[in-house]
Amino acid sequence: MIGFKKLATHTALAVAVCLSVGTCTLPVQPVEAASSSAIGALLNVGAQYAYLNKQLNYLDNDGRNEYMGQIKEKYGVNTDARANEMVARVMKNLSASVAKTDPSITKKPYNYFVNNDTSFNAFCTVGHNMSVNIGLFEPLNYNENEVAFVLAHEMGHGQKNHSMEGIRKSMPLDLLAAYYSAGSGAAQIGTAILDKIGTAKLVTKPMEKEADALAFTYASGAGYNIGGGAALWQRMLDKSNSVKTSNVMELFNDHPTNVSRRDTYSSDITKYSGNVVKVNTDTGMISLHDKNWYQPEDMSSMSGKERAYLIAGNLSAVYHNNKNPKSSDVYRSGDNLLYIGQQPIMDLSPAKNPSEVTNTLKKLL
Repeated sequence: MIGFKKLATHTALAVAVCLSVGTCTLPVQPVEAASSSAIGALLNVGAQYAYLNKQLNYLDNDGRNEYMGQIKEKYGVNTDARANEMVARVMKNLSASVAKTDPSITKKPYNYFVNNDTSFNAFCTVGHNMSVNIGLFEPLNYNENEVAFVLAHEMGHGQKNHSMEGIRKSMPLDLLAAYYSAGSGAAQIGTAILDKIGTAKLVTKPMEKEADALAFTYASGAGYNIGGGAALWQRMLDKSNSVKTSNVMELFNDHPTNVSRRDTYSSDITKYSGNVVKVNTDTGMISLHDKNWYQPEDMSSMSGKERAYLIAGNLSAVYHNNKNPKSSDVYRSGDNLLYIGQQPIMDLSPAKNPSEVTNTLKKLL
């Protein structure tokens, strides 16, 4: 005979799945499997999940602007002009990029703001409501290409409704029952969700990987340096002892590590170039056609490895857009920038021998 606790667990999970994918029929249990009180309890669990689904759908749609007010009240609105202008610009560019492959964004554009949290983080919750910590910008030296990958990652979560899925799976039954019994509304559920950000397992490793992959598509489609993702995570590795990160970045050991994220984005650079451009993750040496070209020097503002990914991203764009660049396309501008055609590649100022860097590139094309 199936015990009540086990039966309740199975049915609750079935209810949750039904609510997440649409209507379906709950599994029929044998008549002798549970008492009438047990069946009543199971029906009550189903009603609780239906209640949760209703409140979440409200927060995700008609109530999303109201919910944005709750988020701003909890985290505070930061008025730093440089950060706000960058976020507005990046979100405009990314939204246009997302619309190329997912026009649903035009029906539910993102709400966003910069908050007062000084840790390194950003999050996107239900209703396409996004908040970016002021603590994100200084560690990235306000590098827009890297900031774009962070926000594109959050938009990946938003487009795939990862927050909704995570909340449905993580809401404790006892808490859900308490809200249901009290007749709590969407605002109370919204508060519960906000309390879970950074402390509850709302996103899984597969969700994070999916969001990272979408970030590359969105950021590259918006015209940002495709090396920005690898550079971002290299910077986090370089600054691992000095950057205050949100708990959400370390809380779960089943999330992708900074190293794995950097390496995945590094592979994306190579694929984007048609397997021409590569970065040695150990040394930062950039190669073309498997021949070494240039190992960037460290600068006060960023490491040589971080620079390598940004330079490689520019090179990769050349090979992606122009499959066969010629040595005659390479030139140095008056302000000491290295170009291939119309594509800027790097600032030659930090290079110890700019002429050698330029001439070697011509030979390797």
